[in-house]
Amino acid sequence: MYPLIITIIIINDILVLSDFDRYFNFIGVLLPLYYILSSYLLLSYVSVSKIRYKEVFSPSVLIGTFLVLYLTFSIFSLVIDVLKNSIGFAILIIASLFYYLGCCFMVYIRNQYSHGYYILIAAIGCTMVNAMLPVQELYYNNSFLDAFIYSTDVIAMLFYLKFLIRAQGIRKSDKPEFI
Repeated sequence: MYPLIITIIIINDILVLSDFDRYFNFIGVLLPLYYILSSYLLLSYVSVSKIRYKEVFSPSVLIGTFLVLYLTFSIFSLVIDVLKNSIGFAILIIASLFYYLGCCFMVYIRNQYSHGYYILIAAIGCTMVNAMLPVQELYYNNSFLDAFIYSTDVIAMLFYLKFLIRAQGIRKSDKPEFI
């Protein structure tokens, strides 16, 4: 399934580079499909059983969640005027991104698999790409920023794939004990 995911994101990137405004409706279908399929591959790693609330509601997690939400809605409010006719697709992209980030978060926070930080890096990379891409395409067209965005995108996909390949269950005795 990963080759299909890569094909989808390549087509998406070609459409973004061709004309972001013109092809936004297609991007609005391909990008959620990418996130849903990527999340589907993570479902076997996601575990909400025996979750401890102090893991989920720790100050660092709450602050991080607030910052991601703030960033998302700030970017959304910035581009809402330009994408008036495609608000539904923008909301679909945001919802699927949050679903993907939620899956990544659950895998990382549960700490049941080796190389969990790979999935965290992939999630951070996707968040950065989705935050910078609309601004770059609609307001500040810069070739350096283009290179940075697509490099980050490739690195995020690389770490996602590395997690899928290398992740192995951690036995309870292998987990570090924190005080």
